Amino acid sequence: MNSETFTCPQCGQEHHRGELELSYKRPDVVNAMPSEQRAAEVSENDDGCRTKDGRFFIRGVIPLDIAGRDQPYRIGAWVELDQASFERVAELWSDPNQGDEPAFPAKLANNIRLLPSTLGLLVQLKLTGETSRPDILVPASSHPLHHEQCTGISEHRAFEYSEGLA
Repeated sequence: MNSETFTCPQCGQEHHRGELELSYKRPDVVNAMPSEQRAAEVSENDDGCRTKDGRFFIRGVIPLDIAGRDQPYRIGAWVELDQASFERVAELWSDPNQGDEPAFPAKLANNIRLLPSTLGLLVQLKLTGETSRPDILVPASSHPLHHEQCTGISEHRAFEYSEGLA
């Protein structure tokens, strides 16, 4: 399956395998702030955000396996952590052994399109290595995102997540 395109068995259309992956640039609460408020109340970069009112966010990826692909599809999303966990993640950020750290309890900070509400969904943030974003893992629940993470998704579903991102 090394070809650049594939014909989706569900919709019959040809899609490019290298489609962009769905990614959220900031937590929803930060995105919703007017620019003046955001500038005054948020310390932010592409890896983490801290609000003046004491909320802490880390950017990670939700890996979803796809049959026939060597690499999973990854949804770039943000999680909210408590202050102690946020500080521990920051402390370990450049540590080559950070993957040895137990996962941190967190909540999804983005409402992922095409799914029932994911804002506030309980998850785990697992550090994976100093050159990769942490994994966001969805513990056992009835939420469809848990099911997709456990069983994988089709090429068509990956395209649906990515559609309109180019």
